Amino acid sequence: METAIKCSGPATHRPLLCTPMPPKFATNAEPVPRPPEGWAQSLVNDLALSETSENQYSGSTPEHWGPRVFGGFVVAQALSAAIATTVDIAAHSLHATFLAPVLPGQIEWRVERLRDGRSFATREVSSWQDGRQRCRAIVSFHNEEPGDQYAIAQPVVAEPDSQPESVEPGGWDIRDLGPTRQRPDGTYEATSRSWRRLVDAIPESAHAPLFAAFLSDTTWSSFRPHSLDAWGTHTDASIDHAVWFHRPFNVNDWTLANFEPVINHGGRAVVRGTFFQHGQLCMSMAQELLIRPL
Repeated sequence: METAIKCSGPATHRPLLCTPMPPKFATNAEPVPRPPEGWAQSLVNDLALSETSENQYSGSTPEHWGPRVFGGFVVAQALSAAIATTVDIAAHSLHATFLAPVLPGQIEWRVERLRDGRSFATREVSSWQDGRQRCRAIVSFHNEEPGDQYAIAQPVVAEPDSQPESVEPGGWDIRDLGPTRQRPDGTYEATSRSWRRLVDAIPESAHAPLFAAFLSDTTWSSFRPHSLDAWGTHTDASIDHAVWFHRPFNVNDWTLANFEPVINHGGRAVVRGTFFQHGQLCMSMAQELLIRPL
């Protein structure tokens, strides 16, 4: 397993000073119990929403992420609420703004139908807890059309079977490749590269977009190149999150996740991510986060 890198130094043109950090996955970590229903079904159950009135849905958020619910779960549940108001049309983008932390417990989702056209549909969804709006998102849908083909190439990396197996909580088999080498100016082509696949088969293909949305936020600490793999040193909180679904893909098959830090400035970070399967770009994301030192 490659060793992750911790970097320190000012954001200048001088190279950063780097020291080795322990591997991302501890070999002696306590195993997380697998839910009786399986990892995939457990996430589907957590994401489930019930219609309470026209364009309004009720759900719950789990406690296992602690006092603040993981942003990927919130994004996936927002997408689920938007999808519930459409028929036979696929989501192609989601743009979310986090207005307040989403807490474990009951949550309400409200959907506004902004457009239902021949080719496109648009929904605005918002989440509410304790009378406070927590997240607002625009979800766009499109009936795929024939057209020109172009996409960036998948990075050249080691195959997943060449890396040690490490199943994370949630049932994701992760084969970590570590960051790329630092350039002479201290920047990285990528601060996080890993192969990922879900161990348990998803219950139905209709759930695939929700798992993809969840996966889009698994950035680890890629957005902090000065302190990769250092936890407990910053308040890391998503400000907004954008994801584009370019092609359907199977989360039970190997997907390469590649994250590139764009900037750290003013206590904020921007990171971009690309996801490839069988050499094809399937999904991309961009996110801005608060990185306030503790």
